Amino acid sequence: MKTIVFSISLFFAASVSAQNVQTFTLKELPTKPVNELLTRGMIYGEQGTIGYFTYKKGAVVPTHQHSNEQYSLITKGSVKVNILDKEYIVKAGDGIIIPPNVPHSFTALEDDTIDIDFFSPARKDWIEGKDHYFEKK
Repeated sequence: MKTIVFSISLFFAASVSAQNVQTFTLKELPTKPVNELLTRGMIYGEQGTIGYFTYKKGAVVPTHQHSNEQYSLITKGSVKVNILDKEYIVKAGDGIIIPPNVPHSFTALEDDTIDIDFFSPARKDWIEGKDHYFEKK
């Protein structure tokens, strides 16, 4: 009996997870211009969001904070990241992990900088279109 229950559980888990499988190509994600110097593509699942940013030199992600842990990997170019009173220069091949609820900003130091971010949990503000921190005040 335990074997039957275990087998049914495995079958159910496999069929449920197979329904949620997504494949994607970063450069082919639908993008939206955040402003004249910055574009963002994104994809999300139940537990996280991936953002794919392309920056022109001088592009700024203004100071903001969110309840998500953020993992940022710069694959091309470089950025200056301000977190509280500290400045970090993150270059191609380097990354930075930003804890939840910590104010931070990004500034591109080079044209065509590529930043791949992973957020956990999923970025509800992006998904719902409520990420208003880019708007000029």
